[in-house]
Amino acid sequence: MAENRADLQGTKVLFIAYFYPPTESTGVPGSMRTVKFIRNLENGECHVLTPPAAVTQDADALAHISLPINGEKIHRVASWDIFRLLLSVRSGLRRLTGRGKQSGKAGNADASSKSAFKSSSNSTAVSRSQRFKDFVYNLCYFPDQAGPWIIPALLKGRKLVRENNLDVIFATGSPWSGLITGYLISRTTGKPLVADFRDPWVNNPFHQSKGQTLDTWSAKLEQKIVRHADAVSLNTEALRDEFLQRYPDLPANHFFVMANGIDRQDFQHITGRQNEAADSTTLTLCHAGFLYGVRDPGPLLDALREFESQRRPDDPAIVFKQIGDVSLSYDITERYADLIDQGRLILEPAMPYQACLNELAQADIVVNIQSGTKTQIPSKLYDYLAINRPILHLTPDSGALARLVNKYQLGTSIDFDQPDGLRLYLAKQAARTGKGEPIEETYPQRDRFLIEEISKNLADKLIQVTHGASQR
Repeated sequence: MAENRADLQGTKVLFIAYFYPPTESTGVPGSMRTVKFIRNLENGECHVLTPPAAVTQDADALAHISLPINGEKIHRVASWDIFRLLLSVRSGLRRLTGRGKQSGKAGNADASSKSAFKSSSNSTAVSRSQRFKDFVYNLCYFPDQAGPWIIPALLKGRKLVRENNLDVIFATGSPWSGLITGYLISRTTGKPLVADFRDPWVNNPFHQSKGQTLDTWSAKLEQKIVRHADAVSLNTEALRDEFLQRYPDLPANHFFVMANGIDRQDFQHITGRQNEAADSTTLTLCHAGFLYGVRDPGPLLDALREFESQRRPDDPAIVFKQIGDVSLSYDITERYADLIDQGRLILEPAMPYQACLNELAQADIVVNIQSGTKTQIPSKLYDYLAINRPILHLTPDSGALARLVNKYQLGTSIDFDQPDGLRLYLAKQAARTGKGEPIEETYPQRDRFLIEEISKNLADKLIQVTHGASQR
């Protein structure tokens, strides 16, 4: 597939990617975005600035990937965790003054100190002293948990740019610390910056406030990065529209869209179902990924429970398999204990990326669960399209995902607030299964999301901003 790679025309690029293999499962979407781009570029020089590996080989969700993936040079730099330093200084002072005594196991010391420094979320009345401590904690991890990486990454990145005469910086976020790092390296070296937003920073529905002051700083930092960058890439059309509205004074071509895309190299060894006769006794639905907050499978499980209560002995059973962690506002094992006991709900731990793809490829229907986000589209959509299985999207009609699905015919979209529609869908698919009919779906617009074309767009933009910088 080398002939399909995008030509960098000799451009030397510094990729700033906080997530890069090896990684745990939660880092897979961020890692794969950078991997896909680098794997599909040629005739240039790619450097990746990233933290040290945080997982062992056994725990690596991307263990199938051998580094380097395409001749890139990987530079790993560790964080400077100032908060841990403060805890150590505090602990030392307490020991010197005789106020601190060792208790319990040494391994619990850091956690207990952190708990003492940070206020409890259950506290109803927080003292002025405690609010100050909270502010210090949040400042140490500002704008996110990767904050301690910014300064050492800046120092290393500047050195890399100068020693290797790099032409352009591509920084991706979240975490937003990666974008701040790219901004600072660009400002101190004069090299052009492409800021890549994989998610919204401002107006992110999953944002957890660090207080009004730090939230205001975050908004101002986004403005500085966007206005300084030579180009800003967004992963959805809806997110680009939001940026155009937020920055009406900037030219429209300052912003461009790069979806996460389908890289067929990831699926060469995935053995999916090829129109074989379906198992007439079971209809299997599968979701892979973290379920949390408003990404709640409750409506689907409620519909599945109702179907099971009315199922006749000869009707096929419907099974929903969840692969990955679950952290909802309720205990899924308690609320749906009956479905678990009946084998209708199967909870599997997180698996390596390729193992997940193989599981998904064997399912009758794959499931996408997304809240009513106006700009976000889960990266798993492109994995689902690649394995070519029927897709059920549980998402509000007004959200970005439903609009994309309906525009490009990318599966079936049902609103969380349409239980009747969901029950009808399950009954219809179960009836087909009972007749031994394979459940298949075609995606005529799928090729528009191939990463080869998206990478060409990126290469063109990197070359453009590099030439523009040289003419300034």
